[in-house]
Amino acid sequence: MEINKKVSHPVFGAGDLLSVRKSSAGIQTECLVRFDSGLQLWIPSSRLQGFDDYYKDSTSNEYSGLKGKALKIKAHRMIEAFRLGIVPTQDVSDFTFGREREINMISSALQSLSNGKGGVIVVEGEYGTGKSHLLEYIRSQALKQNFIVSSAELSTEETQPARPKRIYRELIANLRFLSNNQQLTTNNHLEAGFRDLMRNASQKYTAPNYLGIREHIFFAPILSRLTKIDNQSLKSEVFWQWIEAESTKEYAVGSNIKSKSFPSPYRISGGWKIPALYDFSTASDFYCYLISGLAYLSRNLNHNGLVLLLDEIESVAFLWNSFIYERGINFLEGIIRTAQNDPLLKTINKQMLHNQVRPTPYIYKDAYILLVLASTPEPAVTRLKNLSYNNLVLSPLNEENLRACFDTLLYHYKIAHPDFVLPDSTKHRILSNAIRYQDNGIRFFLKYIVESFDTLRINRKLAVN
Repeated sequence: MEINKKVSHPVFGAGDLLSVRKSSAGIQTECLVRFDSGLQLWIPSSRLQGFDDYYKDSTSNEYSGLKGKALKIKAHRMIEAFRLGIVPTQDVSDFTFGREREINMISSALQSLSNGKGGVIVVEGEYGTGKSHLLEYIRSQALKQNFIVSSAELSTEETQPARPKRIYRELIANLRFLSNNQQLTTNNHLEAGFRDLMRNASQKYTAPNYLGIREHIFFAPILSRLTKIDNQSLKSEVFWQWIEAESTKEYAVGSNIKSKSFPSPYRISGGWKIPALYDFSTASDFYCYLISGLAYLSRNLNHNGLVLLLDEIESVAFLWNSFIYERGINFLEGIIRTAQNDPLLKTINKQMLHNQVRPTPYIYKDAYILLVLASTPEPAVTRLKNLSYNNLVLSPLNEENLRACFDTLLYHYKIAHPDFVLPDSTKHRILSNAIRYQDNGIRFFLKYIVESFDTLRINRKLAVN
């Protein structure tokens, strides 16, 4: 609809209001504004001055679909999470404030991936600025929009970048997508994982095109084998642990270095012609090949693509020597260029680092991946940032956003505890103190507010009794 209305934003300035919609990403109404600078963005109405009540969504109550007990259960769930300084996964959209630019970039990237074009976003910010919250927001939105999503937090020990098998194992363990369950009558979507995806694929792995994955040296034999095993057997579990990178080679093939008396329960690799999952740093080509193959498979299963979230990538800077550092950087560069569908990575290039056991291209056919990397400011990560076209630098939330967060939290608290009363003078004092705590990060901000509310509520009950 045409709306002839002038509005203003504290950052982007004045502009023309073009349209209004109910936000798909959260609780508020959003406005499409063409700013005088030429920038055109969807902005939450709460951030705009001059937006008349006439245009506000009459159903702006975020809980209009919930009543009674269900409404109170949701509020209690949120408050319990806030006591730990976190936002529950299913409610992350309701508590995303002051990130209009970031949300617009994320929405654009997801739309591009839906259209078949992947990409890379690097999110940088100090501890406490909300990197993990933003990653959780991306995860939530991607799941709702029919993407397969996975995440891993890098470290110098368990999931170091120089050991790509460990990162692959983490990504497989955390892989999720929304699966329609016909047995449910309402809200009939459940989060499913890697095994569900593979079982779904095995049912459709048939002639003539075999999901476009028949030439893949890893997933093709897996899908072929899945139709021939009993899911309840020990053999099946050994098989799953093998392809999920959980089991050791010694267990899967039955060879024990210390004792030759260990019998092989089921031989996996050689007997089933499935390549080994190489546990050494030069195998970055193979793991990028696996990840891109998984993304390619997801498109042919009618998902929109694969969204990968890698947090704490600055850990690459703390690897113990330059050789290990270079191996880690190589893998991260490889996965970045894979997400960008670099044509040079679709063949075995002798100028690139390849494993010498069974070299593969980094990309299987075409990659349908959105890769999001999160990091604290670290000079060693500059090399990776320079490969990305989309870099986001997170700043702490300003006071306006913190007030909006406070008001929303108070609203939920009153739903959870209807007898709670907060005088204006006390409200201002708690908010002022909480804003000072925000210097330590948004988690401390949330935690301080809820603990203050709890203290007031409990002391009032004790005084009455």
